[in-house]
Amino acid sequence: MRKTANQRLAEREARARQELLDSLFDPWIGQAGKTDRPNRLDLVDPRQADDVALALKAEIAGTFAELTRETQTRIRAALTVLAQSDGAEFREYWLDLRAPFGTTEQDADAIFPVVARTFGVKLPDAPADR
Repeated sequence: MRKTANQRLAEREARARQELLDSLFDPWIGQAGKTDRPNRLDLVDPRQADDVALALKAEIAGTFAELTRETQTRIRAALTVLAQSDGAEFREYWLDLRAPFGTTEQDADAIFPVVARTFGVKLPDAPADR
C-alpha cells in the first residue's frame, strides 16, 4: 500500500528529529560498543532524575554548548515536539541509541523529562486527575 503525503512528511520529520538528537547525543553515539567508555555511567540509575541530570550535564551539556545557536534551537524544537507526543518516538530512539544507561521503555520514559528540562524545554502540563 502506498503511503500518503502526510505519512511521508511525518517520516521525514521524524528522521530529521533523530538526526538532531544524534548531534545532541554524539558523545555517547561515538562510544557505543566500546569497552573503554566511562564506567561511571554504568552506575546511573535511569529512574533517578538527579543521576540522569548529572550524567547529561557531565557528558552532553558541554557538547550542546559548542553547537551553533541555530542547531541548539532546532534541537530544542525537536525536543518540544517529542514532549508533546506520546513518548513512543523518543523510546524507540533511546533504545536504538545504545546509551550507557537505561535499556527499557520505562527507563526511556523516565529519562525524557530530564533530557527536556536539561536543555530548556518546558514539558506540557500533566492532565489533572479526575
